[in-house]
Amino acid sequence: MDITLIRYGEEALPDIKQHLVDGQPVVLPNPSPLPYMVVAVSPGTVNRLKGRSVEQPVASFIGRFERVKACVDLDPEGMDVAETCLVERQMTVLCPVRDDRQVPAFLLPSLDREHVLLFAAHLAGIRQLCRSFPALYVSSGNMTGLPPEPLCRDVCSQFEERGSPGCRLLVADGDHLRDRHVPHGSTTMVSISRTGKRSVERRGIQPL
Repeated sequence: MDITLIRYGEEALPDIKQHLVDGQPVVLPNPSPLPYMVVAVSPGTVNRLKGRSVEQPVASFIGRFERVKACVDLDPEGMDVAETCLVERQMTVLCPVRDDRQVPAFLLPSLDREHVLLFAAHLAGIRQLCRSFPALYVSSGNMTGLPPEPLCRDVCSQFEERGSPGCRLLVADGDHLRDRHVPHGSTTMVSISRTGKRSVERRGIQPL
């Protein structure tokens, strides 16, 4: 597949934004110990690149939790727990909704069992990028069935070997922002009840 590699930094953000506007996927860094991630304006693009069903729910990628507060069914304690898990703990979070029929269009691809799947941007430049789009969708930067790789070159290798040939993939190398000396892995995924009770949906790199 067609892969372009650039160094992640503020100067790379215009190229990343344009690639997303063009409807193509981008691999972006997270801070350690989180994995690289695939981001696109279309959930189907994320799913096709990773080799999974285009109908599979994909997390909405949000620059700030306030964007979705009015869309989820959480009391004040639940809001606090969800925001802590998303922003401070850097987890992937499932938040309940009141009625599937009232979920706004940008969250529909993230709807799963009366919950919406959310992941937050954790680098300042990427938060800014999120806020410039009506919607973005995100998943870990690895092919389905393979583990996430901590280093950019290994992420590229996975997609070179098995990624969807119809995609033009832009990979932003953020290894210089990451700690090579710690284990990396997929995020922990938690479901939040209306009153703030957490349930583990997937164990990941963050301790509970």
